[in-house]
Amino acid sequence: MRSLPGLAVALWLGAMGFFGFFVAPAAFATLEREAAGRFVNAIFPRYYLVGAALGLLALASVLARGALKGWRGRDWVAVGLVGVMLALTLYARIVVLPAAHAAREAMRGAETGAGQAESLRFARLHRVAGALNVAVMIAGVTFLTMEVTRRP
Repeated sequence: MRSLPGLAVALWLGAMGFFGFFVAPAAFATLEREAAGRFVNAIFPRYYLVGAALGLLALASVLARGALKGWRGRDWVAVGLVGVMLALTLYARIVVLPAAHAAREAMRGAETGAGQAESLRFARLHRVAGALNVAVMIAGVTFLTMEVTRRP
């Protein structure tokens, strides 16, 4: 990668992809479902922290690049893409993750009727988190494509 923002986003997407396509599936394939869920639940706060840190680095460096080299039209698109990636990651960490954790805990401690409602709530939050991650990945791939085709 020929730019710091591009490197930060590439690392961010790499971490997301490694966790989503290798670590989580391996955990659920080798551990009991409950243990795999606890394992993945322990990693998620760190997963989002890494994403936020790399997002802040990417955002700061793309802003610095624009300030130092002058702004071009596409530079604002790059800022927007990284900003969206960062905002979605922080939303997932601050809002969706705690709500999913609460739903999972309530599901474990509830009787069958209430447990089913919490199970549906957890499933919905899991889908929301997945959609947020897909959106972050799409924005990241778009950003990286722009970086690769960017003229020096």
